[in-house]
Amino acid sequence: MSKPQFFKANLVLVVPHKVSEITKGQSVKERLGDEEGRCPECGKNKWWLLPKECVAVREGGKPYIECLNCGHTTHL
Repeated sequence: MSKPQFFKANLVLVVPHKVSEITKGQSVKERLGDEEGRCPECGKNKWWLLPKECVAVREGGKPYIECLNCGHTTHL
C-alpha cells in the first residue's frame, strides 16, 4: 500500500476582470444571488476557487467555490 500524499493550496486574489472569465460573463449577483457575493450560510464574502483537480470540479464540469468562513460550497 502506498503512503498518503498531502498537498496545500496558496490563496491568490483573483483580479476582478478574471472573475467574469470564471463566471462566463455572468455577474456575481446572477451567480450568487447577491451583489456583494455574500455566502447564504454565514453572510461573509470571501471565497476560494476550488482547483480543477478536485472531485466537484471534475465531476460537475463547472468551477466551484467554497466560503473561507464556513465551508459552504457552490458552483459559479
